Amino acid sequence: MAGTSGILAQDLDAALDRTRGLWQEMDGSRLLLTGATGFIGTHMLESVRHARERTGVDVRVVAPARAPERLRERLPWTANAAWLEVIAGDINQFEPPPGRIDFAIHSANTASPGEINDDPAGIAQMVVGGSSRVYALAAAAGARRVLQLSSGSVSGAHYTPAKPILEDDPGECSGDSPAERLARAKRDAERALLAAEQQPGAPTVVFARGFALCGPWLPLDSAFAFGNFLGAAMRGEPIIVSGDGTPVRSYLYSGDMVVWLWTLLLKGAAGRAYNVGSERAVTIGDLAHRVAALVGGNVEVAGVPVPGARAHWHVPDLSRAKSELGLKETVPLNDAIVRTARWWSEK
Repeated sequence: MAGTSGILAQDLDAALDRTRGLWQEMDGSRLLLTGATGFIGTHMLESVRHARERTGVDVRVVAPARAPERLRERLPWTANAAWLEVIAGDINQFEPPPGRIDFAIHSANTASPGEINDDPAGIAQMVVGGSSRVYALAAAAGARRVLQLSSGSVSGAHYTPAKPILEDDPGECSGDSPAERLARAKRDAERALLAAEQQPGAPTVVFARGFALCGPWLPLDSAFAFGNFLGAAMRGEPIIVSGDGTPVRSYLYSGDMVVWLWTLLLKGAAGRAYNVGSERAVTIGDLAHRVAALVGGNVEVAGVPVPGARAHWHVPDLSRAKSELGLKETVPLNDAIVRTARWWSEK
């Protein structure tokens, strides 16, 4: 693939091998993709470019962006891609260009804890109102299917001992932390789109409930433990665990994520939510020690576990995605750590 090599090229090749039939189904289609400058959107956009160049399929993309220059900085090739229409404007303001839209992926519905604290009502409007608006625009343009990026956090907080979280978990987000506010907004967005889907001729909507992800483009200096640990190790600094290291997470590698999301868009059942993540549970402390062993550095744990205390648990059950769509994880956590580090080294 012109301009792409190393880890990312390997990831894109592997994903394409698993999705060739899907690309043939999308040949000649036009896709609305929000959140193209984010972690998920970037990978989806790269996979479109890769499929076009490797298979000759004609899939075109309309990508609204609050700051189009950020997209060009992140992916310089986008400046000269004739098949990509970048539109200035956020999800509450952009107007799609004339013409039919066949599919839509809405991934521009995340926010940082600081943004939520500063403007909780505005963030809720962005998530719920923005999701409804994107769905309505896609419907008006003739879209057949819409993939809504939601969150595994919509079922509320879970604590050890716990089982993997099912899509039908009855839990609700009841707290007032930034993460819980965002989770409630994403749950409300799901409900709004389920109601909109009942209208005659409305597009099929499928929900991808994301859990923790990793891979190329994961920030090394943000709120994500995986990226923070990796960044510290690559800089030769101590890997600092700010708490006691007992919370439990799992991490799906971006190469697998791409396959899962394209499959959900094309094959997911109408109105159905699917967990997108890994079943391989790991404590934050163990993650830090794995990064140290594989990349280098020493681990410093700031807190001390309290005997008998319950730890936060955020690990999905993937039975639905496996049984209904044949999806699976192919990249183990240790490989994901090494591959992400190598990609950052290549950059």
